[in-house]
Amino acid sequence: MSKILPRLASPKVVLPLTAVVVASAAIAGTALHHAPAKPEYAAGLPSDALTVDAYDCGADWTSAKPGKQNLLIANTGIETTEVYLVDPGSGAIYGELVGLAAGTTDQMPVVLGAGTYALRCWPADADPVTGPAVHVTGSASAAMAGTVTPGVLPVSREDLTGPVKQYQAYVEGGLGTLKPLVGKLQADLAAGNLDAARADWLPAHQQYERLGGAYDAFGDLGDAIDGLPDDLPGGVGDSGFGGFHRLEYGLWHGQSAAQLTGPAADLASSVDKLAAQFPTAQIDPLQLGLRTHEILEDAVRFELSGQSDQGSGTTLATVEANIDGTQALLGILRPLLTPRDPDLPRIDAALTRLRTLTEAQHRADGSWTPPAQLTTAQREALNSAAGGAVELLAPVATICEPRLDKS
Repeated sequence: MSKILPRLASPKVVLPLTAVVVASAAIAGTALHHAPAKPEYAAGLPSDALTVDAYDCGADWTSAKPGKQNLLIANTGIETTEVYLVDPGSGAIYGELVGLAAGTTDQMPVVLGAGTYALRCWPADADPVTGPAVHVTGSASAAMAGTVTPGVLPVSREDLTGPVKQYQAYVEGGLGTLKPLVGKLQADLAAGNLDAARADWLPAHQQYERLGGAYDAFGDLGDAIDGLPDDLPGGVGDSGFGGFHRLEYGLWHGQSAAQLTGPAADLASSVDKLAAQFPTAQIDPLQLGLRTHEILEDAVRFELSGQSDQGSGTTLATVEANIDGTQALLGILRPLLTPRDPDLPRIDAALTRLRTLTEAQHRADGSWTPPAQLTTAQREALNSAAGGAVELLAPVATICEPRLDKS
């Protein structure tokens, strides 16, 4: 089993900075060679519905009040459209409906403060259309104080070109560091030196974990390098169980060097293939923000729980490496996040706290406390710190998702 959390939906994350709503209706089929008719609402539309289509985006929206509200958006056109609530001057996004199908309605929950707003629509296969500016005066009620939905400046694919190149260089450099570490581990086993292999296994595994291979980031090669045996028919004895955790199991369960030379060679081969293939890989810019969140989310499920431990008791060392990977990606994305995510200082503080708690379990003799040996207080503190960091990192994926071009 690879270290992958099940996905039940699109990787859209609800921002504390903006309301993100996914429209769920499907588009009706159309007859070949005939343009679809404009949808009709049999029961009519509520008087407060804001209508959008490929040509008009909220043209009937002329006034708005401050405070908490649900904007009812009706797509009266014939194309599925993205609908954004924006500041027409800066382009900052306050809320969005993703994939609002023709003939459907959905609500966009927002808390409006004083300012200027407009609906911006991006129909499928058409240019974006911005509706009239609506000015809100006054302020949200005292009960809403501090909860006015902030705007987030959209990120374009062009904005992510540089960070994608930096991420690619980071992983390529990390793989360059990993290869000799795996080679040393392989040489230990070829020489029959199990003590050296056990000592050299952890630095090699930590280096791989710094690369952010969560959520099947490296495909089948990632599974071959760092997969788990949980879902394999034969478990730890299955012929498909390989990679770092296969060696971990053997090294800490009394297997001989001869039994492990084959798996070590397979691991080295997989690392070599990944190092050769990654430089030409096409990286979706959306993956950068997702990966920044997913690395630690993966660590919470597999490492802090001890689920991935195959005998070495070093899952907290893996968490430390995962923090390294998370901070590396944050560093790459920081120029984009600084003007967009006011929680960035809190993210930094949360990661520092998690690192401090994790490193406290690194013993003087170089070993690490296995999660099963943590005290209740230690476990609760680690879980709280990790959960808090994951929660703060969740919006990064949505903030860094390419949206409307800034023009």
